[in-house]
Amino acid sequence: MTTADAAPGADATEEGEPRRRGVGLAWLAVVCLVAIAVCALTQLTRGEPSLSIAEMIDAAQRSGDDTASFLVRELRAPRLIAGVVVGAALGAAGVLLQDSLRNPLADPSLLGVAQGASFAIAVVAFYPEIAPPLPTPVLALVSGTATGLLVVLVAGRVRAPIRLLLSGAVAAAFFGTITTVIILLAPVERQASIAGYQRVVTGSLSTMDWDTVWRIAPWSLPAIPIMVVSGRVLNVLKLGDDVAVTMGLDPGRARVVLMLMAMALVAPAYAYVGPVAFVALLSPHIARGALRSSDARPVLVGAACVGAAQLVAADALGRLLLFPTEIPAGIWTIAIAAAPAMWFVGRIRRAVR
Repeated sequence: MTTADAAPGADATEEGEPRRRGVGLAWLAVVCLVAIAVCALTQLTRGEPSLSIAEMIDAAQRSGDDTASFLVRELRAPRLIAGVVVGAALGAAGVLLQDSLRNPLADPSLLGVAQGASFAIAVVAFYPEIAPPLPTPVLALVSGTATGLLVVLVAGRVRAPIRLLLSGAVAAAFFGTITTVIILLAPVERQASIAGYQRVVTGSLSTMDWDTVWRIAPWSLPAIPIMVVSGRVLNVLKLGDDVAVTMGLDPGRARVVLMLMAMALVAPAYAYVGPVAFVALLSPHIARGALRSSDARPVLVGAACVGAAQLVAADALGRLLLFPTEIPAGIWTIAIAAAPAMWFVGRIRRAVR
């Protein structure tokens, strides 16, 4: 076969690849939307009291003060919307971290954001007299963002991703240890706060209201289209720093920008919901497997869809499975994702060998 004969087939393959990814992304989005819709219907109708679908629709359309309208519009709906927004943000942030660092096990906790936010929550819970006079979520947001920023700035002076991982591990260990010390040394009369603290730091959507949703959304929603545009940069970084330089990209500066974008997504989610585990770690892998592609552009969108479905499903399980006892969504994301996470780790180890 001559080169001229092979060219048309090669062109057809190259043209068909984006089309195949587009179809795969559409199917993944549909599956996630169906899962979210099923969970939404369950969340909005089940509980105490339970409502029929017709009663739920009628209550959602009314703005009265009756019990059904209050439950649907003020308690259950904001919780559902917050789960979608936070889950999507965590899923997309996971792609940013894993692809920019070329580490399939990268997670937002590597930046110390979760530990920084938990530290602020512990200070407010056990030593309110020394905490700044600000709402707890605001302090957690500031502390988590500052911790992640410090890690990025320290590691941004070097090009090797391993330095960022090491800096994040040190920051996470430091703030985790300090938080443990705060809890151990807390006055006896404040030991009752431990249960409330643990509920927050395991990741819970139980306190969501519309005010909280509007605080999270301005951080998360504008960052998602920006990240999709950054897909090409992620694809270049995955080729290696030497290749990135030859293509006119500064790898160190690009990683700093991508880390800041990841923090813009993770910090408000952790501040208001708490450190929800495994969503950012597994959503990118599920999206890549479903799309059969490592192209960061569709994977970013796919991981956001998977993350939203994953967190909404975990919250529905936590609220209704053992009703009236409620288990925080973060506990369910760990319980559900532990086995897949171990499988991914084993698969990566075999690939390295």
